[in-house]
Amino acid sequence: MKKLLSLFLLFLALTSCDYVLKKKENNATVKIDSVPELGIPIEKDKNGCVKEAGYKWSVIKDDCIRVVDEGFRLNPINDLSNLEPSKSAYVLLSEEKLHAEVFLQELPKSIFFSRNTIDDDFIEDNYKLSVKSGYTLAINDSIIFRAAETAIKPVVGSDVQEQ
Repeated sequence: MKKLLSLFLLFLALTSCDYVLKKKENNATVKIDSVPELGIPIEKDKNGCVKEAGYKWSVIKDDCIRVVDEGFRLNPINDLSNLEPSKSAYVLLSEEKLHAEVFLQELPKSIFFSRNTIDDDFIEDNYKLSVKSGYTLAINDSIIFRAAETAIKPVVGSDVQEQ
């Protein structure tokens, strides 16, 4: 009886593992790997980026990046009391500063901007990114995100010992 119960439990465990590790059919998840040391399934998007780890595909970098680490943060101006990083927009500029990429939490992919000269604003559909006098992102001509102003505070004391 114990052998039969053990075989049944083993069969049940293997069947449930097979169900968990199966490829999901929605278009957001196309590949499942696992961390060999832990056996934890990792879901990757169509570009191979691990969304749960905070990675998104960047057109400018042509790679998966963590936008909170590499992007310039813009805060929402309508709710300055709630400055969670997930509520912010992140901007990434190309080296020649003629292309920009904006990452918004609610959008599945980034917004890619191009401009002809460095003096122009970035405009794409209803979005306008201005980098001239502080970074601002407007949607339908209404500024929604703005870069935080830098607070310059005097240094008290000195790290260098006087001789």
